[in-house]
Amino acid sequence: VQKVMRVGGKHNDLDAVGKDGRHLTWFEMLGNWSFGDYYKQETIRMAWHLTANVYKLDVDRVYASVYKDDDESYEIWRDDIGLDEKRIYRFGDVENGDDENFWSMGPVGPCGPCTELFYDLGPEAGTSPDDVMGGEGDRYMEFWNNVFMEFNRDASGHLEPLSMQSVDTGMGMERITTILQGKTTVYDTDLFVPLLAAIEEASGQTWTERERRIDLQVIADHMRSLTFVLSEGGQFSNEGRGYVLRRILRRAVRHGTRLGFQGPFLHKLVPAVAELFDGIYELPQSVLGNTAETLEQEEFRFFRTIDRGMSRIASLVKSRDDANKVITGKEAFELYDTYGFPVDLTAIEAEEHGFKVDVDGFHTHMETQRARSRESAKFYDMDDSAWVSFQSSGGQEFAGYGLERHESTVVRYKNVDGQVELVLASTPFYAEGGGELADHGTISGTGFTIQVEDVQKINGVIHHIGRLTHGTLNLTADTKVEARVDVERRNEKTIHHTATHLLHAALQNVLGSQVHQKGSVVATNRLRFDFSHNQPMSMSETTQVEQWVNHEIRLNNPVEIEENVSLSSAKAQGVTALFGEKYGDFVRTVRIGEHSFELCGGNHVGQTGALGFFMILSETGVAAGVRRIEAVAGEYAEQVINETRTLLREAAAGLKTELPRVPERIGVLQASVKSLRKEVERAQSAGAGTDLDALLNKRTLIGNVPLIVDTVSVPNRGALAKLMDKVRDRAPDSAILLLAKLDGAIAVIGGLGNDLKRASDLHMGRFVTQVCQALDG
Repeated sequence: VQKVMRVGGKHNDLDAVGKDGRHLTWFEMLGNWSFGDYYKQETIRMAWHLTANVYKLDVDRVYASVYKDDDESYEIWRDDIGLDEKRIYRFGDVENGDDENFWSMGPVGPCGPCTELFYDLGPEAGTSPDDVMGGEGDRYMEFWNNVFMEFNRDASGHLEPLSMQSVDTGMGMERITTILQGKTTVYDTDLFVPLLAAIEEASGQTWTERERRIDLQVIADHMRSLTFVLSEGGQFSNEGRGYVLRRILRRAVRHGTRLGFQGPFLHKLVPAVAELFDGIYELPQSVLGNTAETLEQEEFRFFRTIDRGMSRIASLVKSRDDANKVITGKEAFELYDTYGFPVDLTAIEAEEHGFKVDVDGFHTHMETQRARSRESAKFYDMDDSAWVSFQSSGGQEFAGYGLERHESTVVRYKNVDGQVELVLASTPFYAEGGGELADHGTISGTGFTIQVEDVQKINGVIHHIGRLTHGTLNLTADTKVEARVDVERRNEKTIHHTATHLLHAALQNVLGSQVHQKGSVVATNRLRFDFSHNQPMSMSETTQVEQWVNHEIRLNNPVEIEENVSLSSAKAQGVTALFGEKYGDFVRTVRIGEHSFELCGGNHVGQTGALGFFMILSETGVAAGVRRIEAVAGEYAEQVINETRTLLREAAAGLKTELPRVPERIGVLQASVKSLRKEVERAQSAGAGTDLDALLNKRTLIGNVPLIVDTVSVPNRGALAKLMDKVRDRAPDSAILLLAKLDGAIAVIGGLGNDLKRASDLHMGRFVTQVCQALDG
């Protein structure tokens, strides 16, 4: 059983999730594989045995599909299994762009035909024209896929038979559960029903209509995704996987607002997800607590975004006359680009005011932005016509570790206004990888010099990216070039890379063997190391880690590197391999002393003494169950120590005390500040209560709601908030709006008395927003 996220690339079901009865962003995949062992006949026989004899499904409701010209699979279903030809379908036509029943790793690589199993859930699952075999409806649910790895596709599209034929099978846990439990959607199974009930309970209402059911289903699916990904170290960000995760959260929040949620709510559902999988997956309370906290923080930020977006929409609505009730595509794009406001949420808010959104115009602006992004990224596109190629392959050879100079020839290159990208036949430059940044340096030849500013490995080919600093490029297939590495920069990286290995070992020694690396950055002037741990490190633990690393440095242990070690041999010796990394059959091992033994392809010092000194700068949390250490070694550690010592001396001088007595002096000053702050607060509170009775007498009845509105005189925002608390206590049935002039600006605060808050659905935030708009705020 595999936990699977499917929200990107060729298998992107995000927009279908919640709307139909079978697509999910996070699901459990049941699978088995054969590598050069059994093949089509054995696979199909096993699939049928499990379906008919173990699960005991109604075989009259089971259908099979094969690729259009996979006669072998068709005949096995018909002649060996005895499936009626009327229930065997041929799908797919790769040559004409239909890849149904044909699976590929990508444009090139292993691929082959599939045979799939479907189950007829009956007319109650759907009766639309799409509810047919091969249609997009829910009635015929695909629950099992058998992929036959038969070919290798090259760059020209040619299919070459593989020397070893393999099988990759997959069955969705949620889909087979739907069939076995006699349901029509995955959301009706016991894998979802308790979670849907928890969402309804949190909303305070029970929903039956379809639109609200869709909202509930989206939230339920997305909560499973968010809980597991965050619990395993996933992070929200503005790019890559982190952005996909952020998009999932925002989609869930949007559907939550349709159910009436007006503030963070997803984090409260984490325990309901954990309860569903209790005893199946390990989700410790400490991890779940971090997950919920991370969710709440991200939700809070997005709800703040929603408030800003709605304020902007209200402003647009206010500026229009009755004949122009349209939010333009440009305005919708601005809401998305500036405020992070999804266009579908813009449409919902606009509709409440009788407005429409020019969605086509929005997508036009989006495509314009994407085109700009593609243009800026074009420099890295190997298919770009700007490339000059001398041979169709090559450029994958790393000449060796430690080389400063190396002579080579050019495989291909391009020069766009002095921005140059080259592929060399072989190179001494280390391409960015394993967390270590790329080497820098120069590539020169007769009459030209290129400053290399980045080196990246793209599909196995090493690309040198830089700028022409001297001369003119006029390269041929025979042009000899000299690649020269900036050795000083490489040495600075090397020190910090070896330090990450010692840090990893130190963390496991101090915190426990459960600590694992989650990511790293090895730069010239620092290192960053992410690791699994469920709570902040104490000062004592941080000190112990530093001491452990520095002890290993003083031992001056040799750094022993062995090339071309079989992966099985390395694992037998106890090597540390990073989860999620892909390794070949032969690997490179790095052993440092008795405690550090890892797989690594990076640059390292010869002996630990070269690190000089190691110092941790910070330890912070970056995701649920993931901590981050920033640290320095060597010369940069010395610089930090000197800067810190200078600051401490200046602090002692400013405090007019000796350096060892700085903490004591700070404690005295903190106590004094705390005492003075209390005196100020008492004075402010006394002043704030002066006009309270007069304020309460200014109540106005709006409909049947008492409203208190007044301008008040207070010294600061804190006093204004305290005054609001007092008025709410004295007027529990009222809505209150107070305005004060503070620092030349108008401060507005709104609140509901507790009785009124419980008895009504008034939204004070929107009230305050409208008041601020009236004040041009």
